[in-house]
Amino acid sequence: MTNNNKNVQTRMYNPLQVQLQTLSVEKKTPEHYITQIKNNFYVGVKAHFLISRDLFEAKSNLNESDYNSVLKQCNIATSTERKYLSIGSDVRLMKLFIQGNLPMKWTNQYLLTQLTDVQFEKVAKVIDPETTAKQIIKISNFKGEAKVANDLLSFLQLEIDKTKVDVSSFEKIVKKVKSALSSIPQITIKDERVDTVKTRINSHLVKLEKQKKEAETEQLAIERAKLIAA
Repeated sequence: MTNNNKNVQTRMYNPLQVQLQTLSVEKKTPEHYITQIKNNFYVGVKAHFLISRDLFEAKSNLNESDYNSVLKQCNIATSTERKYLSIGSDVRLMKLFIQGNLPMKWTNQYLLTQLTDVQFEKVAKVIDPETTAKQIIKISNFKGEAKVANDLLSFLQLEIDKTKVDVSSFEKIVKKVKSALSSIPQITIKDERVDTVKTRINSHLVKLEKQKKEAETEQLAIERAKLIAA
């Protein structure tokens, strides 16, 4: 939900854009960079909505074995699946998608699925991609936000020593952990930080390799100095 000032600052993009803008920004101004970045970001938002729709259709049309194969081949975690199914099964969001008013954040899309039809209609009259969760809650008078946030309780945290793994072995460990826990329906696996950990492991290995080369170069210099001194 944007006012006139915010509209000038942040809605310089087209929410109905469905094609990525792949060329470099022609006019090198903040406004033109913002426009292209937001256009491309919002194309990604709509792509995720369509993924949610397709996954829900897959669950409805396929048998359990075939559906599980889809999840496995698409590498969709249980927590991600739950989010996608909630969004993809809500036909009310399709209208916002067509209108170009689908919220930027998937958490806000998920929040909309928790509204009654009466609450949803109130929000639909004023919503746009920039509408915040706080605004959605206020407009709809939604009382369930605490329940949505507190239904899931965290009780374990996994840690791994980055000095004892590489990216390949880490991926194998993640796969084994997810496989072991996926058989427990009460557990939701959040794997949003897996890519971040992989990046940090890779950065550590690059740093070690750099230090190794520097040490070898230093040792070589010492050996050369000894030969010259001799």
